Amino acid sequence: MKILALDHVTINCPDIAAAKRFYEEVLGLSCLPAVDLGDHVLHYYPLAGGVRLELIAYKNPQKTIVAGNTDTGVYRHMALRVDDLAGLYAAFQAKGVPINLPPTWISQLKATVMLAADPSGVELEFIQDTAGEG
Repeated sequence: MKILALDHVTINCPDIAAAKRFYEEVLGLSCLPAVDLGDHVLHYYPLAGGVRLELIAYKNPQKTIVAGNTDTGVYRHMALRVDDLAGLYAAFQAKGVPINLPPTWISQLKATVMLAADPSGVELEFIQDTAGEG
C-alpha cells in the first residue's frame, strides 16, 4: 500500500455562512455542489492538484474546541501556495481578516509566508516563493 495523493482537508465550521463567505469572497474559491449526509452537509472547494477543501456544516450544535497555534497534539494549519502574497495581505487587511503573521521572508524556506485565521479560527499559511529576498 502506498499513499497516492492528498484528497481533501476538512474544517468543521461553527458558522458555515461566514466560512463560505471567506473562502468564496475573500479567497475567490468556487464551491462545488453540496453533499447532504443527513446530520451534516459537506461543501467542497477544488484546490490545485486535485485536492479539495471540505467545509462541514453540522445540522445540530456541536462542541466548539479552541486550540492555540502552538498547542501540541492538534492540527496546526494548512498551507496554500499563492502568486500574489502582497495583494492577498492587502485584501485581508481591507476585509478585517485576522493576521497572525504578516508577510515575512523566511530564509530557511526561501519563501515569504503569511499566517491568518479563517472564520472558524483555523490558521492558514500562505506561501509565495520569492527567491532572492531577505
